[in-house]
Amino acid sequence: MVLLIRDQDIREVEISAEEIIEAVEDAYHQEGMGVAEYTPRIEIKIKGKELPHIAPGTTSVGQGMAYLKGSKAFVISHSYHFSRHKYVSHILDPEDGETLAIVVRGRELSGSKRGELNTGSLRTGAAAAIGAKYLARKEVNSVGVLGTGRIGRASLVCLSKVRDFDKAYVHSGKRRNDEFAHDMGFTLGVDVIAADDAMRVVRESDILITATYATEPIVRGKWLKEGVHISGMGADGPLKCELDLDTISRMDKIVIDSEKCLSIGEISNAIESGVLRADGIHGKISEVVAGAKSGRENPNEITLFESDGTHIQSASVVWLIYEKIKQAGLGIETSDLSSFFLYP
Repeated sequence: MVLLIRDQDIREVEISAEEIIEAVEDAYHQEGMGVAEYTPRIEIKIKGKELPHIAPGTTSVGQGMAYLKGSKAFVISHSYHFSRHKYVSHILDPEDGETLAIVVRGRELSGSKRGELNTGSLRTGAAAAIGAKYLARKEVNSVGVLGTGRIGRASLVCLSKVRDFDKAYVHSGKRRNDEFAHDMGFTLGVDVIAADDAMRVVRESDILITATYATEPIVRGKWLKEGVHISGMGADGPLKCELDLDTISRMDKIVIDSEKCLSIGEISNAIESGVLRADGIHGKISEVVAGAKSGRENPNEITLFESDGTHIQSASVVWLIYEKIKQAGLGIETSDLSSFFLYP
């Protein structure tokens, strides 16, 4: 029998930011210990081939696989980015190859029953927070977010679970910053300030999260505070670039989540210009989480966690959803999958 899990099932269970952070961190730990593996993101663009990954105006289909040996989970995921975004994940038993579950999620709907944030956004936000957990100073006063969309919101929520801070500065060039600041201030119970420009956000931040579609640098190295940590979540492909060359040159430690990060615009530009050597990357976040590589070593270090997003992140959250749904007795058990694949 296969367990069919839909958005309406996921909305019936509580999946907290803390649980998603724990799931993603565990996946990184498994990878760092050599008991998890994944394929790079494979994507075919149907429209907007000249545009960055999942930018408005693109339609695409992607696929990836991940095996988490410690969780006994094998997940094959498909993403469909059209006018309605859909994510379909097949969970297989790695022992006999039987399908345990199929999970279908719409991006806007896959959250808790309160509908505050969806699991896909929180997955990325969790990665940003984990980068900060291992690479940022323990004591921080203020944090910043560039990009006030769903990833910026989820990243700020997740960051609040791993670090205490009194103030957050936020800015986006194309969104209503005041509304975002008001909502997040109410949600987190801290002072969230809508800044007029990116420069103020960067200059005020002990931890900075970038979550934009930028294809030209929006962060200047001369703005960075001593000891700042950056979790770069927006640049996830060759056409995207949020950090200028001076920012990269000032980094004492750069940690990535996959080798694909070397092709991200801001990293590849730095390598091509001679500002950064490929062997100058400190290591992968999985190695840091597992203790094979060091995290932050002193309060003055300037650090960067560059994320392209990996399928072990996705698989860890899909597995969490599966376990939550099973525990709640939700979903549909069936041996007939024909009608399920017609699910709109």
